[in-house]
Amino acid sequence: MDPFFGKGIDKIIDGAAEGPIKTLNTTWDLIFGGYHNWVAKIQYKRELDLIAFKNSIEQKITTIPTENLIEPQLSLLGPAIEASKFYISENYVRELFANLIASSMDSRKSKNIHHSFVEIIKQMSSNDAKLFDHLSKQFVIPSVRYKTSVNHSGSGSSLSDAIIAKSPLTFEETEISLVNLNRVGLIDIDIGFSAYTDESHYYPFNSPEMINEFYRRIENKFSDSYKEIFDSLKSFTIFEIATANNVSVDTIYSKIQPMSVEIQKGKIEVTSFGHAFISCCLK
Repeated sequence: MDPFFGKGIDKIIDGAAEGPIKTLNTTWDLIFGGYHNWVAKIQYKRELDLIAFKNSIEQKITTIPTENLIEPQLSLLGPAIEASKFYISENYVRELFANLIASSMDSRKSKNIHHSFVEIIKQMSSNDAKLFDHLSKQFVIPSVRYKTSVNHSGSGSSLSDAIIAKSPLTFEETEISLVNLNRVGLIDIDIGFSAYTDESHYYPFNSPEMINEFYRRIENKFSDSYKEIFDSLKSFTIFEIATANNVSVDTIYSKIQPMSVEIQKGKIEVTSFGHAFISCCLK
């Protein structure tokens, strides 16, 4: 902050008239006072978050039996504390660090704890942490990808990445977080090759809410293509349009046939690495 902002104008302009200076100072406070208040609020909230973080760690450590308390490895404790300072205001991620720090002092977690957990947490958003906490509590995790289909032919284009039902996040947030959790090795996504034999696991994916969401995606994805073709049909025949675009008539027909939404079934499993992470960072 420029030191000029922290000074009263009457201190800067020595000997100026009291009336004008008072007016100027009042205007100054109206303009810049809000900024200083905003900074103070941010600093105050960070202090509260830091206290909450410290209290959370202390509370977790007090639950460790005395005989299981060990000296933490500095090579893990140091990076964990250093990294955590950037996530103090993100509750879900902050709790992952608090659990990891406490676990580093618990001999019962020694076989599961890993130095790479610090880097894993750093690569997780609050949404990732929230979703992984949700997944860790599921006995089975059915997952699907939505795609378009014409006349149930089996061919079509993708409408989504892996998705789960009853996610604590939005559809878009869930897709992004599942991709990242898979990328960092906490989960394994298997769709199209392996699925549960119990079809009831997939009933929620055919709910009106979910199907309507992906019909909206079809509209957004193909509306321009449909409009272009139907506008052309006002002046040209299907054959003329196909010839002009150097494609077959069947190709044009395929582009204007009604599409349906279908699912590719699969499942998600928490990896062994993910279970170790749960043991040290979620519990």
